[in-house]
Amino acid sequence: MKNNFKILKLNNEPYDFLIIATSYESPLGSFEEIGNEIQVQKASLLFDLTLINGVSSNRYIKCEYDAGKSQLQSCALVDSIDDAIKELSGRFFMDNEDVVRKSVIPDSLKYLLKSRMV
Repeated sequence: MKNNFKILKLNNEPYDFLIIATSYESPLGSFEEIGNEIQVQKASLLFDLTLINGVSSNRYIKCEYDAGKSQLQSCALVDSIDDAIKELSGRFFMDNEDVVRKSVIPDSLKYLLKSRMV
C-alpha cells in the first residue's frame, strides 16, 4: 500500500470511492495523490478514518472531489453508513491485519477490528 490510504471503488452506492486511512496521517490532505489514483474529473468520496479517530462519530467523512479545484470540497461528517460499506471496510481491516497492528489506536480496538466486531 502506498501513501497513507487505500482507495476502493464502490458500485451502486451514494459514493464513488471509499478511502480508508492506513496510518495515523489523514488522507484528507492528499488531494493530488487521490486524484492521480482515481483518475476522474468529479467524484463523491467517503473517508474511513477508523485508524485515526477510532469508531467515534468522526469515523466517516464525505467529500466531493473536483479535479478543477485545488482541494476537496464540501466535507462533512456522515451519520449513517450503508451496511455494504461497513462490510467492505471491515473486510479490509481483517485482510490487512498488519495495517491495524501498526496503527496508533488502542489494542482493544485493534482486537475488535481484527475480530470483525465493529
